[in-house]
Amino acid sequence: MIARITGIIVEILERAVVVETAGIGYLISTPSTTGNIGDTVTFHTHLVIRDDAHELYGFATIEEKTLFSTLISVTGVGPRTGLQMLMLYPMNDLVRAIKNGDSKAISLVPGIGKKTAEKVIIDLKDKFKEFIFVDEDPKSDLVEALLSLGYKDTQVRDAITTVDTSLPLTKQIAQALQGLGK
Repeated sequence: MIARITGIIVEILERAVVVETAGIGYLISTPSTTGNIGDTVTFHTHLVIRDDAHELYGFATIEEKTLFSTLISVTGVGPRTGLQMLMLYPMNDLVRAIKNGDSKAISLVPGIGKKTAEKVIIDLKDKFKEFIFVDEDPKSDLVEALLSLGYKDTQVRDAITTVDTSLPLTKQIAQALQGLGK
């Protein structure tokens, strides 16, 4: 098992990076790119071995890796779907949604329908007692609103970076829609 990789980012791809260490370039799928080309980074990794591939998933913190491992333990949630969940929601929001039984928020993740969302909540609600989340992210309601309007998660994540979160939610949505070209 490859538990952690420290190296230099040599390439940044969509939802992945190539990290070189000891002359070997590792392709690591990650929910967020933490760094630029040439930066030294450390990823806590989860190795998935399948018949046709060995895939590395990397996370900035051990807590994020633990959450990912817990998510993919649910039948019907594979590594790519688990990664999508972490890309769509900050870790605290995802844990909060599962603890609160918010199947609507979970079903907004591409690849997860209503039944799978309910299964995730049923299977993980008790396991998440040890996960503690901190202050609410004011952008989570904004993300959910934009996703419900049919925008893709990558479009939403790009659009919300410039939104003033001190404004009321309706004004945040208006700002984000301007950024999305509406």
